[in-house]
Amino acid sequence: MNDRHPSRARQGFVVALAAVLGLSASSCQKHPTFSSKSGGAYVSEAGPIPRPTGPLSHDDAVRYVLALINHDRAEAGVPPVEWDANAARAAEAHVADMAQNGYTAHWGTDGSVPEQRYTTAGGTQLMKENVACFFDGQVRKLDAGAAYRAIDLEKIESAFMNEVPPNDGHKKNIIAKWHTGVGIALAMPMGIPQPCMAQEFVDEYGEYGSLPGTASPRQVVTISGEIKDPVTFGGVGIARIEPARPLTPEHLNSTSTYAIPKPSVLYFPKGFQTPKPVAVSGNSFTIDVPLGDGAPGRYEVSIWGTFPGESALSMLSLRVVDVR
Repeated sequence: MNDRHPSRARQGFVVALAAVLGLSASSCQKHPTFSSKSGGAYVSEAGPIPRPTGPLSHDDAVRYVLALINHDRAEAGVPPVEWDANAARAAEAHVADMAQNGYTAHWGTDGSVPEQRYTTAGGTQLMKENVACFFDGQVRKLDAGAAYRAIDLEKIESAFMNEVPPNDGHKKNIIAKWHTGVGIALAMPMGIPQPCMAQEFVDEYGEYGSLPGTASPRQVVTISGEIKDPVTFGGVGIARIEPARPLTPEHLNSTSTYAIPKPSVLYFPKGFQTPKPVAVSGNSFTIDVPLGDGAPGRYEVSIWGTFPGESALSMLSLRVVDVR
């Protein structure tokens, strides 16, 4: 497959989108939530949203995707999300990588994972990712001046929103109640008028002290911050994943969902069973802990809290430190 066969590339995109969403290709094509006969509007149970006419620049296309997301969130009865610049930078890097290398996955060709790209982009909160792109492993050049059609953007959003349990992770991500922000990016290869998309949803419920980008084995770091209402502080977690290594598009296309690593150790406030208590004063917290037992890798620092009406702890922040 190459740039001279855009119809094949489009077919590859449909198969990729269906695969990453856990749907069959036929259901992805046959059950969109929009219709070309809808009078120029994206239609859902929440009513129509006007469809822009003519080609859209990247920035205008991104604004339209944001409108689609908030339209679907309104339908689900949850608050809108606002633009998040750090998440958008993470999305831009990843969607360009996918479109250039013909894959759809939450890992990158450099071995990066979503929270790592978000941390590198300056993010400090919790970020969760939706992606859709090609599935053919073909290397292509990006179209720097690509023009986007609104109806093509709707198809991707509709495919996400048409998911059915238990394979409805992308839909759940779009309409998650506690999301506050989103970063969106698009990319399109030369000669193939089919967009790739990354949506990076953010939960902003705290302000956190800085962490080093890199650290030495067993280095002690200070993990601190202040939790925002209505969340109550719960704890601090440390997880480890292997050092990043390059991954081929073939391997990336064989992956499906990405599970955020579970902490291998959790630190709680005084009064709970904990390896070391977290010092808590009001909404503020701090603790000094070593990053692991000396093994190199990517160490994931997580902050946990409790939302109103919920008893289980929820992750509020996830950042990555590269230990070498």
